[in-house]
Amino acid sequence: MAIVLWTMPGLAMGDPMSPGLILLLAKTFVVGLVFSGSIAAVLLRVERWDSRPPILAVATFTLALALAHGWLDAIFINDARAAIGLRVVPLWRQFVFGLMPFVLVYGLYAAGLGLVFSSMVAQERERQLAAAQNAAQEAQLAALRFQLNPHFLFNTLNAVSSLIVTRRNDEAEGMIGKLSDFLRASLEADPQREVTLDEEFAMLQSYLDIEAVRFRDRLDAEFVCPAELLDALVPSFILQPLIENAVKYAVAPSRRAVRIVVRATASEEDMLRLCVEDDGGQAFGGAPRGGTGLGLVNVRRRLEAFYGIEGGLVATARERGFVALMTLPLHRAHRAEAAE
Repeated sequence: MAIVLWTMPGLAMGDPMSPGLILLLAKTFVVGLVFSGSIAAVLLRVERWDSRPPILAVATFTLALALAHGWLDAIFINDARAAIGLRVVPLWRQFVFGLMPFVLVYGLYAAGLGLVFSSMVAQERERQLAAAQNAAQEAQLAALRFQLNPHFLFNTLNAVSSLIVTRRNDEAEGMIGKLSDFLRASLEADPQREVTLDEEFAMLQSYLDIEAVRFRDRLDAEFVCPAELLDALVPSFILQPLIENAVKYAVAPSRRAVRIVVRATASEEDMLRLCVEDDGGQAFGGAPRGGTGLGLVNVRRRLEAFYGIEGGLVATARERGFVALMTLPLHRAHRAEAAE
């Protein structure tokens, strides 16, 4: 744009371009191309366009490039003037005289490109939000189907009945309380909201406490998580399908004790890793024996809807047992929110 503005008056008057002017314009064009590409590269790294610090940083960077280009252009012009025998203007005066076009051109370029990129980011966020809402609705329906599963309710109520018949009333009362807490938490959970890892583990523990009455010594569950990760945020009930699969396909058909371990770790790249593993029966084809894999598919869809390519799930059958490894960005709740 600047080159066009500078050359149009001469071209309109029919003046031919001298070799010195062509060389000057070529130098300016190359520097402008490099600096424009640098601005575009910096703008591509801006993830939040509604935050003031990155916008100020881009504006400062753009202004610095405009000043640098103005100074280089002043050097180029003086070199061109000296080459054809004209008087060389003091460098600072030439810099001040020719600076404004660079500031305007780079400012308009950065602003225009920023508007384009911000529009692209907004559209991508809308797409991810729509995908998250669809996946959340599917997850909520799946959760409701599980909550109202007659087989699960029958086994739980049958266990309560057995406790009452054997006059273990205190245990029966505790069992009913755990069932009530689990169903209430399931019904009130918002699949579009993130909860702390501490809350997620508490809901899973309620489910495992219920199933422990049914399977007694055959179910051995453990949660391994550093205290500093308990405030990490995860989608609500994201681990539920993995625990349910472990109970259904590893514990239920087994005649021996099956150990289920839920482990949380953090990587140096600020990624949260959640692993659910068991030492139960064989598995094949990426899904537990007898399963359809729908639970794993639903988990992958929710992770993709929440975190895009940064969220993922890898499920692997081992010689003895099954392991599901989930990765997602490590986000932490504010201390006040975690306390609530």
